[in-house]
Amino acid sequence: MRSTARRSALTSAAVTVMVALAVVVGACAAPSPSPGGGGTGTTTTTTVPGSTTTLASGVTTTTLVPGGNTPPTLVAGRVHTCSLRPDGTVRCWGNNAFGQLGDGTTVSSALPVKVVGLDGVTSISAGGYHTCAVRVTGNVFCWGNNSYGQLGDGGSSTSSTPVEAFNLSNAVSVAAGGSHTCAVKTTGGVSCWGDNFSGQLGTGSNSPGPTPRSVANLGGVTKLAAGDAHTCAVVTGGAVYCWGDNINGQLGQGTFLNTNVADQVIGITTATGVSAGAAFTCVSLSSGVPQCWGENLYGQLGNGATLPPPPVEGDPPPPPLKESTPQEVVDLVGVSVVNNGGDHACGVIGAELANAGSGQVACWGRNSTNQLATGAVAATSTPIPVTGLTGYNQVAAGENHTCAMKPNGTAVCWGDNSFGQLGTNNGASSVTPVAVVAL
Repeated sequence: MRSTARRSALTSAAVTVMVALAVVVGACAAPSPSPGGGGTGTTTTTTVPGSTTTLASGVTTTTLVPGGNTPPTLVAGRVHTCSLRPDGTVRCWGNNAFGQLGDGTTVSSALPVKVVGLDGVTSISAGGYHTCAVRVTGNVFCWGNNSYGQLGDGGSSTSSTPVEAFNLSNAVSVAAGGSHTCAVKTTGGVSCWGDNFSGQLGTGSNSPGPTPRSVANLGGVTKLAAGDAHTCAVVTGGAVYCWGDNINGQLGQGTFLNTNVADQVIGITTATGVSAGAAFTCVSLSSGVPQCWGENLYGQLGNGATLPPPPVEGDPPPPPLKESTPQEVVDLVGVSVVNNGGDHACGVIGAELANAGSGQVACWGRNSTNQLATGAVAATSTPIPVTGLTGYNQVAAGENHTCAMKPNGTAVCWGDNSFGQLGTNNGASSVTPVAVVAL
């Protein structure tokens, strides 16, 4: 996912942004389902809770029974959207060319459809053209495109229904990238599978992996995010490690060289969450001021950079705008969780924003299809509030669309709707938020 143009400052002296769940994918990065920003670990919640155990890695797991009351969550792939529902089932809508909606067909849907044969789900993530879920048993199931083995079943055949990732039964959360997938395990380690051209599996080689394999020399992982071709993790204590594609500096290690082993991001020691876009990465910090790094052609780092004018046919290519070390997002404080789209990012703004209600949504970065809901196509390198949205606690950004969800599970979407990814039962794109129907 990518983004362009004008700088616009928030008019507030104090802004709280909570960005929850977006995948973004470009795959858009898709974080774990827990929208909170606590630095002690990822918490899986859904259905009827039983006993709770905190592992040495800092990951908290809850023994669950299917059929209970799950906090609804929202994720977005490149051109599809999914929601984990209170009964532990999953609904998806949008593009279905590879079966990524999981309803047993390859017919796109502008209405949410139920993923077949799947319940007791505790974590979901939407990748480029595939989707994955963790069940209460710790098993991972994926569906959709499998050209690079990103479903983890050992094959390369597309599946329009969930298939189980091979030999993985202790997962607590999952992150789906462009053509790869990773899962945090109860041990605090990470397993990845799928495309590995840029080393995004973190195994120490660039060999593809159609079945899960362990990320080398990495433990104590509490949060995980997958971009187009890179992966990042927060470990106990708040350091961040990244691996894979680094042509835009999205690994945050001060270079533009790819690496197939996990290496530490420069200067980040108090992270509470991480999110990966197509070619950029952001973290929330205990200080409340988020930082981002990687591609910034469309202002997706949120650092107030001066952006080039929109290209005109015949113009030379724009200068490379990218940062290989973390940059502070401007005009934001009190941020608990950051989440990226392809080339844009959004957050949920708290009550501290002047003249705005709690739970207002703000977005920044690319705006080519009104995914920022500003009414213009100019990109922005600083956050802009989405008019009229209050009471939301989650946001999910796809390649060219964005959705937000309230705590009661109702949702709105805006931006591109070429494949029904807004869930409005029609194909009309929208510059303003419109309600997802029948969710």
